Amino acid sequence: MHLDFIKTPFTNNPSMQKYSGDLINNSPRPKYIEEKIKQISLLEPELCGETELFQNLQLLDKVSDLLKMGKFNTIKDLSIQVEEDIAIMHKGKLEAISFCFPSGWIPTKALGQDFAFLHEPVADNDLLIKSSQKLSKYMCSHSIQRWVWNVTTIKNLSNHPTIKRPKLTSFDELYFRLETQISTPVDEETSLFLVLVEVVPLNKVWNSRILESINSMSDNVLNYKNLIEIKKYLNGLKF
Repeated sequence: MHLDFIKTPFTNNPSMQKYSGDLINNSPRPKYIEEKIKQISLLEPELCGETELFQNLQLLDKVSDLLKMGKFNTIKDLSIQVEEDIAIMHKGKLEAISFCFPSGWIPTKALGQDFAFLHEPVADNDLLIKSSQKLSKYMCSHSIQRWVWNVTTIKNLSNHPTIKRPKLTSFDELYFRLETQISTPVDEETSLFLVLVEVVPLNKVWNSRILESINSMSDNVLNYKNLIEIKKYLNGLKF
């Protein structure tokens, strides 16, 4: 796992790069499919949903064609065939989502909302909010990639708000959580948003740049990411 996306000083600004690779893993790992099915069986109304507009415009067929997949009845049905979590934006608003591995939020509560609403909970979000409308339009004409990372005591792929956060006891029980986010146009008014979640033991990817970036975070970001205790713990270790 490369760590080039970890920057110091840390910023939540919408830094991204143009993308031209595969949109999904065409050979999805069974553990992802199995875990998605499990999460949906427990929390489907909170994880998967679509608006009437999404259905009326038959946007699911367009997304399926873009991904070179078969026909599906719902966004949920498509999502359990791939590793990635899926969302569809149309005219700047979220019209469908199947996020089985959310990070501290309930996905379907955002249906019908714009990027500004989606970014509202994010710490130090001023630039994100200001650029939301411009970003929505950009996503309908360019494929882009960005990364969101964190250090956590939760080893699950899902960080749903109901999941209990284990206490910090040792370095070996810390995990590096990475979201690789790809957005690509579906048509001139619609974009597809894909998120691949990876969670690995922190000791497998440890690099001093992780702590350097954490140490550069504002208190707002540390609180938002639940990193205050973890920051203190990591700074007390001798590497």
